[in-house]
Amino acid sequence: MNIFNDLGTITALLLTVAVFSGFFKQNPVYRFAESLFIGVSAGYFAVIWYFSIIKPAFQSAVNGELLILVPFMAGLLLFLPSNNDTKYSKLRFLPAAFIIIVTTAINIPVYFSAFIQEMIRTSVIPLISYDKSGNLQADTTINAVLSIICVTSAMLFLVARHKNNNRFVNTTGEIGRFFVLVAIGSAFAYTLLSRLILFMGKIEFIINATRFKF
Repeated sequence: MNIFNDLGTITALLLTVAVFSGFFKQNPVYRFAESLFIGVSAGYFAVIWYFSIIKPAFQSAVNGELLILVPFMAGLLLFLPSNNDTKYSKLRFLPAAFIIIVTTAINIPVYFSAFIQEMIRTSVIPLISYDKSGNLQADTTINAVLSIICVTSAMLFLVARHKNNNRFVNTTGEIGRFFVLVAIGSAFAYTLLSRLILFMGKIEFIINATRFKF
């Protein structure tokens, strides 16, 4: 028995090749795979949202919990005409504005505490590290000092980019600019490498799927 007896593997192989065909030229096969992916995803999430959100909300409203109608009415505002000359047309921005404001107000303290504050604390405390024998741990100490320099200079970079006349601020800001560029470059390289690994995995899948076993 070879791998082509698995119908799911055949389908996955054909769709993978169809998507990869878009690298060379826009063609009907690629557009079919793209439309199939969007259609299946939309249909799947529509069913999930109906049974997990819409149906329970409707049952709650029937049972007398009328407060659930507030988000329902907010959702209906999104369907107002987009013509700005129409009366009350700008009300369609209220649900999105409310979601953005509330989400931002909730997430800023959480992200600051969980990421920025905690990362700085764990990086610089203790500033000077010693092992159990009382010897200086150079790597940990250097990492803590670099963390302080990186964070401070990066914050001063935000000030120096507005053409501050203070030489110390400008010089430190240039150091912070270097750290910011290193962070952006590292994030881009990590993203590119992860996508390359996924691409190599798909190529390996195609090779294994097209290998006959007799």
